[in-house]
Amino acid sequence: MDKTLIGTRIPVWGILRKDPGFVYVLEDNGRYKIGKTKSATDRLRAAKTWLPDLKLVGCKPFWNVSHIERDLHAGFARSWYAGEWFRFNEESDRELLLEGFITFSDTDYDRNSINFTYWMNGEGMAEPLIEQEGQRLTLPAFLKQEALNRKS
Repeated sequence: MDKTLIGTRIPVWGILRKDPGFVYVLEDNGRYKIGKTKSATDRLRAAKTWLPDLKLVGCKPFWNVSHIERDLHAGFARSWYAGEWFRFNEESDRELLLEGFITFSDTDYDRNSINFTYWMNGEGMAEPLIEQEGQRLTLPAFLKQEALNRKS
């Protein structure tokens, strides 16, 4: 990543280049962790110490990584399990995450940050964000609410 880009905007789209990092997806026994990190290598090495058999689905670079991670958590709220973990009861939701996430570039912050907007809006994951904001719930409260709604 070119650190001189921080604070500038992606031409045409106007996305501010700030908060660079990586969003990663890990799989362990049918559960998926959606997390963020500034250092992909260090984070994945640490994760292997507490889950030695985990599978790395992907680790992709983005600008505004905190916002991207939060949007993913809200977008998959109905599959929330605990913390940053998700268990998909709907195969279509699992496929949406896995197939969509692996298509992001392994190196291009700009392209990923632009394409994320299209992916979120095009696949219907923005609706939960709108619902959360409309209810004025924090992300943890919204995740718990959606998990309870799924069970009933």
